Amino acid sequence: MARSRRGLLVGAVVVVVASLLGLLVVLLTRHGGDTAAGEPKGNGRAPATDSHEQAQQVAAALEKLSTDPSSLVAAGARTEVKGRAAQGVPKGSKVTPEPATWAPDGAGGGVMTVTIASPGRPAVSYAAVMVNENGAWKVLATMKLPDARATTATPTAVAS
Repeated sequence: MARSRRGLLVGAVVVVVASLLGLLVVLLTRHGGDTAAGEPKGNGRAPATDSHEQAQQVAAALEKLSTDPSSLVAAGARTEVKGRAAQGVPKGSKVTPEPATWAPDGAGGGVMTVTIASPGRPAVSYAAVMVNENGAWKVLATMKLPDARATTATPTAVAS
């Protein structure tokens, strides 16, 4: 009886290890780069090769927040947002991405500052966490940034 339990345990361990190795292979082969034959993966387009190009693509995507915010919700955020993207970016809002702030994460995403000025409200800046899903940049999360006026030091006279 103990021998059959040990056999089952060994079999289960082998299955788990094989599954983890398979998952690792899938993850390593899905992220960016070229195939062994040198052809681009995924949608037939080569991924952006430099940070500047990615920044321009991300900024262009973020500009769509003013017209269709729900189209930019990443798959991983849909359950959290639950169809309420338009509440965060009401109709008539001015969306201003800042491409110079683009910080790629090296794993197919990154962060960019975007300022949203909604009608009747002061402008608010956010760190938009972006992810590339099938060649399209999507918003995975946002984090409100501190108001620049509140964190800017006011010069004072120094007594001599």
